[in-house]
Amino acid sequence: MSVSLYIHIPFCVSKCAYCDFFSKTDLSSIDLYVDALVNEINFRFKNSKPKIKTIYIGGGTPSLLNIQQILKIQNAIESVCNLESDLEFTIEVNPDDIDEDYLDKLKKSKINRISCGIQSMSNKVLEFSNRRSRKQQNLTALSLLQNTWNKNFSIDLICGLPEETEQSFIQGLRKILSFNPNHISMYSLTVEDETPLGNLINKGKIEYDYDFSDALWLKSKEILENAGYFQYEVSNFAKPGFESKHNLTYWNHQTYVGVGSGATGTIYFDGGEGFRYTNTTDIFKYIKFWNNQKTIYNFNDFVLFDKRNSNFEFLKEIQDEEFIDLETSKIEYFMMGLRKISGINSCEYFDIFGSNISPLIIETFEKWQKKGLCKISKSNENVNYTLGKTGIIYLNKFLTEIIN
Repeated sequence: MSVSLYIHIPFCVSKCAYCDFFSKTDLSSIDLYVDALVNEINFRFKNSKPKIKTIYIGGGTPSLLNIQQILKIQNAIESVCNLESDLEFTIEVNPDDIDEDYLDKLKKSKINRISCGIQSMSNKVLEFSNRRSRKQQNLTALSLLQNTWNKNFSIDLICGLPEETEQSFIQGLRKILSFNPNHISMYSLTVEDETPLGNLINKGKIEYDYDFSDALWLKSKEILENAGYFQYEVSNFAKPGFESKHNLTYWNHQTYVGVGSGATGTIYFDGGEGFRYTNTTDIFKYIKFWNNQKTIYNFNDFVLFDKRNSNFEFLKEIQDEEFIDLETSKIEYFMMGLRKISGINSCEYFDIFGSNISPLIIETFEKWQKKGLCKISKSNENVNYTLGKTGIIYLNKFLTEIIN
């Protein structure tokens, strides 16, 4: 079995105004946290020793890790797993953490893909959003990624942040494209209530135009496509052959293991049912648990891909657990698979669930095809269903129809 591995690094120097991802600004426990990560990796994999096809170190701010910590994590993985020959190994970085020395050290690891959070090229936007970097640091990072890293790299952008104008975003996007990134993740801003930005909007201290954000995203999408990037998922664009293999694991309804405080893992079993766990967001509780030698050595019969693992009561101290029944798994298949421009297909569905797609769901696809919002194509025994670039905008409405 080949699986993907997500590693969460929940540390940030400061919190961005729009961000609701789990992270803490107290950096004092990073060394102990890395030790705990190593122990969790060993525990979860030691009795199964799977093949790993992708590794993604996300956060938080993973570029706060030094090369010794990165290599310590990598060595732990290699001691209990087999890495695929075409492994995709990604780390998220902040632009202001990138310099030539950092990239040279990173080359000592097996990391072969960098995801850099630029977000905007406007100093006004970056300052308002409480980003650490400014335009010049972004430009320096982009130049280094193009000329010193000289490997696969992706850029993250957010459309419609406060203080952004159409002109500033489009100019910034064109400048980024001049550095020839392999992949761009471009998101329309989602305002979360519990963030500083959400609080400002809810209290009426600033106005926010959601329509502007969506319109800017659509215009920027056209620029990306004209520049040779193809949209393969709702928010993701790539040059041919540079799609994110790790993210495709999620969208293809495949098993992924999560380690680290706040990380989620989902294990799918034969027949389509699954098991999902989410690690505690209490960093100190996480560290104490996984650095306890009794945890590591007293449960030698744990096998990650065994249904019986949901009965390990001691793990419930450190993780929330959810059994995914067959019907829920099917809904998740549509929810994630239809995010892809390529959509889903009947043979894949049968391989996963051992049954055909429900006639009622097929009727919904056919109804949407008549509206021009869905495309159904047949090849021998296989039928492909895709919402396409227009219908995908209404994905939530489609899911509501098939659930009800």
